Amino acid sequence: MSRITKKGQITIPKEIRNKFGFHPGTDVRIITRGNEAHIVKSREKNIFLKWLGRGKKRDKKSIDLMVDQFRGRIDD
Repeated sequence: MSRITKKGQITIPKEIRNKFGFHPGTDVRIITRGNEAHIVKSREKNIFLKWLGRGKKRDKKSIDLMVDQFRGRIDD
């Protein structure tokens, strides 16, 4: 059983988070139907997720090169 804090926060049990893929940073919506409230993943795509993890394990020189390529300053 979950309980709502004074700040309106609720902890979703780990089994449910894993089953439905609720990870830190997941956007959710609260949908009300009658006297029920449902928590669902937002269908709006987070445009920044495709960049998540890029740039890891790179040195500054390779990051600068990647940025220059992205901006069209140099050819691939």
